[in-house]
Amino acid sequence: MSGMFRFGVIASVAIGCLIIIVSAFKTKRLFSCIFLSALQGIAAIFAVNASGLITGLHLPLNGYTIASSVIGGTPAVIGMVVMEIIFLL
Repeated sequence: MSGMFRFGVIASVAIGCLIIIVSAFKTKRLFSCIFLSALQGIAAIFAVNASGLITGLHLPLNGYTIASSVIGGTPAVIGMVVMEIIFLL
């Protein structure tokens, strides 16, 4: 994994975590918010890879992408998709 892509993944995970923590404290449902966000992230990364047959865009399933999708949720997956599109051009 290139250094710039790795930095982008870490930055998107950090931003996603911050969004999740702020929204969890606002709603007073910390654990359910974190759990549902993790499920949404896993579903999003598998949806991106399932639609990759049509779009040609695949995210590799490794430790970084799985951890960022679990920790960062859907914003992290969107960030990885945007970075993948930018670096494919």
